[in-house]
Amino acid sequence: AIPEWVDDVVVVDNGSTDRTAEIARERGARVVAEPRRGYGSACLAGIAALHDTDIVVFLDGDFSDHPGEMPLLVDPIASGRADMVIGSRTIGEREPGALTPQALFGNWLSCMLIRWFWSVSYSDLGPFRAIRHETLKELSMRDVDYGWTVEMQIKAAQSGARSLEVPVSYRKRIGKSKISGTVRGVIGAGTKILSTIFRAAAGSLPGADATKIRERLIVFTRYPEPGRVKTRLIRALGPEGAAELHRRMTESAVSRARDLAKRRRVCVEIRYVGGSKRLMSGWLGPALEFRAQAPVDPGKTGGFRKAGALGAAGSFGRAGVPGGAGDLGERMNAAFVEAFEGGAERVVLVGTDCPGVSADIFEKAFQALDRNDVVLGPASDGGYYLIGMRRPLPSLFAGIAWSTKDVLSQTMQAADRLGLRLSLVDLLNDVDRPEDLSVWERESGRPASSVYPPTISVIIPTYNEATSVGEAIVSARAAGDVEVIVVDGCSGDGTVETSEAVGARAIVSARGRGSQMNAGAAKATGDLLLFLHADTRLPDDYALHVRNALARAGVVAGAFRLGVDSRNKSLRLIEALANWRSRRLRMPYGDQAIFMRADLFKQMGGFPEAPIMEDFEFARRLRRRGLIEIAPASVRTSARRWTAVGTLRMTLMNQAAIAAYFLGVPISKIAGWYHGKCDRAKGAPTVVESEER
Repeated sequence: AIPEWVDDVVVVDNGSTDRTAEIARERGARVVAEPRRGYGSACLAGIAALHDTDIVVFLDGDFSDHPGEMPLLVDPIASGRADMVIGSRTIGEREPGALTPQALFGNWLSCMLIRWFWSVSYSDLGPFRAIRHETLKELSMRDVDYGWTVEMQIKAAQSGARSLEVPVSYRKRIGKSKISGTVRGVIGAGTKILSTIFRAAAGSLPGADATKIRERLIVFTRYPEPGRVKTRLIRALGPEGAAELHRRMTESAVSRARDLAKRRRVCVEIRYVGGSKRLMSGWLGPALEFRAQAPVDPGKTGGFRKAGALGAAGSFGRAGVPGGAGDLGERMNAAFVEAFEGGAERVVLVGTDCPGVSADIFEKAFQALDRNDVVLGPASDGGYYLIGMRRPLPSLFAGIAWSTKDVLSQTMQAADRLGLRLSLVDLLNDVDRPEDLSVWERESGRPASSVYPPTISVIIPTYNEATSVGEAIVSARAAGDVEVIVVDGCSGDGTVETSEAVGARAIVSARGRGSQMNAGAAKATGDLLLFLHADTRLPDDYALHVRNALARAGVVAGAFRLGVDSRNKSLRLIEALANWRSRRLRMPYGDQAIFMRADLFKQMGGFPEAPIMEDFEFARRLRRRGLIEIAPASVRTSARRWTAVGTLRMTLMNQAAIAAYFLGVPISKIAGWYHGKCDRAKGAPTVVESEER
């Protein structure tokens, strides 16, 4: 029903378990997957997928709005009369019952508060809306769930964007609303919307004042994927070591940028190559802006013809930045053009290859722009690690011989030809070759050997898992130099032989998952420990997720999102509930591959050697130590437990065991009841070894 004149339709599949994505593609839409739940998350993913567009329309997929009324929203923007148009359901025609009483009250209260705080009148927070793309970028949207619509309207009011409301029709949606159709949804949405309004009024809404911040610091970097970063250092440090050095240098530069933001009103933006916005946010934290490096659209002001070769690291000279689309100069020019189009008045762009960079240098650069058109931070290799300017200067990047020692001199000559006033800040040494490692040692105070990534030991407890353990071991060994230890509880099906045949070290211990994992940890040599169930497969890049998570301040342990290897719809619900629990409550279970530092595991005395719920109790103890990070990737675990026992029955049994645990029922009695129920459901003998009882 979307009008034919719409140029691009993007459907964001927010974790659907039906044929949503397939049907959308059949109807000609581009489909973007965003597994992280939340209305705002879906909208942010859709925005990130946009190409060259002038006006963005947001439309729910439940067919409650009338897509044919889209001209009512778009025409005022196309004619220059507005920057944002809200489709109001309260002043339009709507079917009886299309808006619940709680939704009507919530809209009225929210709009009254917005009018009170910002003197802008709205009658609805309707999702059917249109906004100029440039205005949308200026608003720096952040909310990932219920607060999305009200955040946009508040920020539009704060920025002075021209807003209109038009009446739109509204029908009863297809299906039941997860928000207005449930008590929990109403409470959750209402709480979030009101908290967003009051936080904005108090000046603490993330990004609420982004349009008022006139200085922007852009950090150019790359996701630390082994073999793709610091390639000149691989022969000295190996792929993992080179990636680890890059990770630490990027984190250091971003930390200095945050230091600057504490003393100066500056917006910090990360421009990246490799990975994704979700991975970058998971690595460096969500309170930053993340955008992929890309050349400027040739149709926009600031484009220039391609010049030079592709760069390869982080000072902009003999190194540059690893390849994204377009040449290094094009990507830097695009970053400046978009920053100035977004309202910035002073922009500084910095690489990550110089460990001596500091907040003081950043501040000097911004201060220099008070009196100069351009500021450069010279690097010892003949390039520059920093460049700042007060307006777009595409000619400054054209004709530069990137990846040579002449980049700085050529750039200074270009500035002179253009009649620009130029200033230099501190000369710094970069780290790009093996002979540069002494710079890292001097600036960081750490030996070069310290950049070798921490080693990982994967521990797999087993009992009669010959048919499953091989795939688990293969998934663990895919990371390369990883120690895999299988701890077998006296199996009789050849589990030990199978494990050794695919490259694991196998030891035997008394049966019991807690004691088996402790026995494996005692034999492990790795700096980091990961506990994997025999019927679970790790994601391909799990080692990178483990190291990134445990490198973040305050993180003591982590786990992965749960994925169940089945198409059963009821198991999608199990996944969703498990991932909500682990994300919100920081309570992952053993089938999510819990990982931590080996020294912390030893300090905690290992897992409880209990016949059941050892992972539950261990996660509770971990929470007292610090943050448990949930990596943005999923393990795949077998559905055999739910298939054998029944999804509903298995879920109820798990919850009953937890309830009994909190009521003080002895763990031995819980285990006897639980295993007996499982055995009867599977048709197995109910007699279990006495120590498990």
